Amino acid sequence: MLTTIALDCGNVLTYPASGDWFLPSHLPEILGPCNMKRMASHARTVKENMRRAQVFLSANHLMHTEEEEFELFKDVYRIVFGGCGFEGLDIIAEALAHDIVYNDARDAFYEDVLPGIRALKECRRVVVISDAGPSLRCVLAAAGVLPLLDELVISCHYGHCKSDGGKLFLSAMEHHGVIPEETLFVDDSADNLFCAKQLGFYTALMVREGMPESLEYSLVLNLDEVMALAMQI
Repeated sequence: MLTTIALDCGNVLTYPASGDWFLPSHLPEILGPCNMKRMASHARTVKENMRRAQVFLSANHLMHTEEEEFELFKDVYRIVFGGCGFEGLDIIAEALAHDIVYNDARDAFYEDVLPGIRALKECRRVVVISDAGPSLRCVLAAAGVLPLLDELVISCHYGHCKSDGGKLFLSAMEHHGVIPEETLFVDDSADNLFCAKQLGFYTALMVREGMPESLEYSLVLNLDEVMALAMQI
């Protein structure tokens, strides 16, 4: 019997208000015209640095407070914009880190999220399992989503992500009472779904826009379709 709907957050419930998960909304104001031009002229360097920053985040992912996340993201932005010739990089990195961590409006929510979760709650337990930092809790609270959730499982609390051999799913099972055989997990990443499926979860691939990255999983376009799929299991 299906008792639980587990949802990823990014690209399932939210998308970056700025258009990029790494670059906050107030980037132009923080950098200023000269540094914006420098960033554009060093686009390849920034792209390579973002890959390095992702590796750095993965290696330093255990944190419990927004203050810890803030300090971490100062280092992240030093990596992202290193080699771009910015003046006052430390000050810029601090301002960007503050904007990404303490700006509760940094993530925009799809229109169906609040009504969709309320509908799911009428017949199923609703859990969010997300690779994110501590500030996600405030983002969800500001949007009115947090009070609707039965459980919130954030990777930073455990220091590992869904892609780490499915370790975050094991944490959800051990600490949050998630039972794979009774849970439909919805994510926008086929790799994450593969890990979940190996552990016994029902799975569905959320495709909010563009083409699906895999045809191996049930496809859903919105939370109404998640509900319809859940009713069939």
